[in-house]
Parts: sequence; structure tokens; C-alpha cells
Amino acid sequence: MKVLLIVIDGASYKVVEKIKDRLPTINKLIESGFYGKLESVFPSLTPIAIASLITGNLPEHNGITAPKIFIKGRSLSAPLSAFSSEGLKSDPIWVYLGKHGYKVTVTSNPQALPDKWKINDVTLFDPYKSKMKKCSDAKIITEGENKILGFVWLSEKRNSKYLIVYPSPSGEKEIELEEGEWSEPIQIIGKCGKEELKGAVFLHARKDNVYVTPISFFNYKWGNNIELQDKVWNNIVTKHGMILDGDYHSLYKGMITFDEYIKTIELTYSFFLNYTIFLLENTNWDFAITYLPIVDNLQHLLYGVNDDKAFEYIVKGYQMADEFIKNQLDYADIVFVCSDHGIAQIEKRIFINKFLEKINVLKINENEEIDWSKTKAYYGGGGQIRINLKNREKKGIVSSREFPKLVRYIVRNLENLSDEDTNERVFTSIVAKETPANDREGDIYITGIKEKYGISSLVKKDMNVIEKVQYYKMTSGEHGYFRKDDLYGIIIVHDKKMKIRKTILNAKIIDIAPTILKLFNIINVKMDGKPIITLVEKYGHLNNS
Repeated sequence: MKVLLIVIDGASYKVVEKIKDRLPTINKLIESGFYGKLESVFPSLTPIAIASLITGNLPEHNGITAPKIFIKGRSLSAPLSAFSSEGLKSDPIWVYLGKHGYKVTVTSNPQALPDKWKINDVTLFDPYKSKMKKCSDAKIITEGENKILGFVWLSEKRNSKYLIVYPSPSGEKEIELEEGEWSEPIQIIGKCGKEELKGAVFLHARKDNVYVTPISFFNYKWGNNIELQDKVWNNIVTKHGMILDGDYHSLYKGMITFDEYIKTIELTYSFFLNYTIFLLENTNWDFAITYLPIVDNLQHLLYGVNDDKAFEYIVKGYQMADEFIKNQLDYADIVFVCSDHGIAQIEKRIFINKFLEKINVLKINENEEIDWSKTKAYYGGGGQIRINLKNREKKGIVSSREFPKLVRYIVRNLENLSDEDTNERVFTSIVAKETPANDREGDIYITGIKEKYGISSLVKKDMNVIEKVQYYKMTSGEHGYFRKDDLYGIIIVHDKKMKIRKTILNAKIIDIAPTILKLFNIINVKMDGKPIITLVEKYGHLNNS
């Protein structure tokens, strides 16, 4: 028996209910299997929710409490990342399965790597590890010489065609593109820090320049099987490219158009579909996890835009997810389709670190980077504000005597923060610690926010604390803090041999791992979640079914 868990990032129960008639595969699975609403954890942010999905434990027990996890002895500028196995305090599902002799393949998961478990026949991948900070951003090539990651690129426009000479692993290569044309994926060479690595990009020739998509690097950090990673690069990346999300950052910066953004979504889908099928076919597994990000990508950008055009693009994302699921159904006997959270509309974004700068507890230098030597408090996401406390944070600057005064000062200002357009306060609930927080905690928590407001940790000099969303350019859909539609994803369970519809009631994301373990007859594992009764009644455990 093979069991497959397909994670569709951001698939909203509310949206699926609205459009399921336009999703042939999902609708068929709903009509012939188990289906229901899946409650996420709070805050329902992707790495936090997926950590709960794979461990069966709540954030306070699995250790993934926020995107940036603060630990005593580390500086505020160098917290643990939620996108790493280092932050996990409890074992994920593949550890229990692997130790019981089952073969596991994980195609993508925020906490899969680095592989700190090293269990035979457990294949772990996280393609997002191919992105390298400050090196993977998209680029723009103009005519003449261009310096990209330590190498020279040459560009010459001849009438309506560009001739581009670029550095590749096998020396200089050239490509000719007609204005408006997208290239096939190309391999390049670039330096990131002291490393010289090959990467993969697409080029788009435009009227005045050429857009280079975000760079994915072949750095051997995104898999625990070097031989298999080589095969993925040679058989998938070189043919289909390796874009991991729609290029929202370039859209927000004004580097690309909305149509170019949609093209990056399509290229993202192409990579994940082909990559996923390749791993399912080229690894031995009893249980596998696969993942698709594009629904979440599109909803973040477009969910708050109240027009038919925007909604149709979201539907298109769900239809690609529908096709993604369809292409995997024949690989397993039982398929779980789950999402980590839903989505909610926002009209304005609140930049918490900009607010902290405004009240003089966070400082930005001339390079628009945070000056940690002068910063007393920092928002790292997940609703958590952490004080830069001496003897707790490395290089902390706030004394224990100043701590309570500073907390009260920040809380008072947060409580009084109002939207100038409405004169209404934007936060509905703020919780402060009376004494310094422990590891993985904030000293101040933003636990409630008015509807239609999103929260961001971004900080730049030329921004306001509260900004109205610019549609088709800025995030208009958000999740994490509302405890409403954003809290609810989906669960669908399909059995090849069964055609009977049954509703799953009161399912929580922490129930998925114990349910799957129960199906494999792995019991007596302490988790916050419980096996879903309707599924256990049907299957018992696979060895006896």
C-alpha cells in the first residue's frame, strides 16, 4: 500500500466550496471520498502550519512558533529560521515511518533540511534551499556590459532582436531573443559569497532591456541524496527551469509587469509538476509528501481585488492545482490532499518594524538595513516583537531595568496606532510579557487585528506605517491573524477502491500526522493531534485492511 500526502499551499475551504464545479479532479474526489474543512494553527502562517501538519503538534510543542525563532544567545539579526529542521523540537512523520522500516520521499517541506535524522530510505528534498540570500534576486540586463554575480554579461540589440552573451558552466554562450520572447531555461555561472555555482534562469526580452528571472542554484543544499539531486538538475531543471514562486518581489519593485508575473507563476507550476512526478517515479516509497505553492502565490496578490479578472486568475491557480493532483492519483492507493491555511482579504498593510522605527526603538542605516547596534525591539513575524535584551540576545542593548518600561512604551503606542483615514485603532488584541520571554517566544504579541489589515515585517525609509494596497502590485490577500476564513484549509482523502462520499467533521491540521501513522499501524506516539475518527473507522490500519 502506498499513501501520498499532497499539500496545496493556501487552498481555502471557502474558495474551494465556491469553485469546486470548475475543478474536475477535486470535485470528483469530493464526490467519491472523504472531504472537509481543515482547521490550521494560530498564527496560520505557512512554515508554522506545515510544521504542525508534519509533527501532529502545536507550535509551542514542535518549536516552530514564528517565521523567525528567537533563542537565548543568538542575536536578533540571526534567529533560527522556521524554514529549517534546526528549529524542530518534535519529530516529523517521516522519522516515525522511517524508523519502522517504511520508505519515505518528501519532495518539499520547510523543515525537511538539513537532514539531521539520516534514516535509511528516507529521501528529503526542499528545492527552496536553492535560493541564496542576496544572490537569487531577479536581474535586469541593459545594452552593453552587465555585471551579475561576479561575471560579465553582454547584451546587444539589433533591430528587434537581442543578442545576449552569458557565462555558463561550459564557458561563454550566447542566445538570441526576439523582443517579447521568453527563453528556454538556461544554465549560468555566478558567485555567491566565496562560492562559484551554477544556476538556472529564464530570460525575457523586452523593449528596453532583458529580465532575468530569480536564480536557483545547484548548491547541493536542497536534498539529502546527492546522486538524486544530480538527476533532478540534469533531467528536470535544465529542461523545465526552477522557479519556486511567482516573482512577487520584482512585481512589487516595479521591475516586471503583471503579465510577466503570471508567466513566472506558470513556470513555477511547470517546475513543481515535472519535478514531483520525477521524484515519485525515481524513488522507492511507501509514503510521500508533495507540494505546490501557486494557489498561495496568486491569492496573496489578488484575493483582495474585487474584480472578475483577479478572481479568474485565482481560479486558474486552483485549476493548475487540480491538474497537479490529477497527475499524482495513479501513484498511490490512498491520497490525502491538504492545505495549510486559507485566505482573507486585506485593503491595507501595517509595517510593524516601520512603526518601531517611528517610535525610535528600531534604527535603519543609510543602506536601508537595520542597525542592530541601535535597535531595541524587532518584529520577526508571527505576531512576535522581541526586545534586544542584554544577557539574553547576543549583543543585546536593553538592560533588565529598562525592559518593563520599554515594553509598556511599545504596547501603549501599538494600542494607540490608528488609521488616519478612519481614525480607528487597528489592533484589537495585544499581549505583553511581564518578565522577559523564554526561547521561541516574543516579549509582545499582536494577537488580534482589524479585518482588512495585513501585517508585514518589511522596513524601508520611504514607506508609511500603514499603506493602502496597490492592486495588482501589492499583497491584497493575507492569512495568519484573523481566525476566520484564513484559518481553514481543506482535507480530501481518496481511495482508489472506494466511491462513497463522506464528510470529515472538526478536523485539525495536527490530526493529519497521527491519522497517517495510525494507518501504518504506528501507535502510542505522543502528539497533540488525534487520528481522524471517520478515517480510522474506514481503514483501521493498512497492514490489516
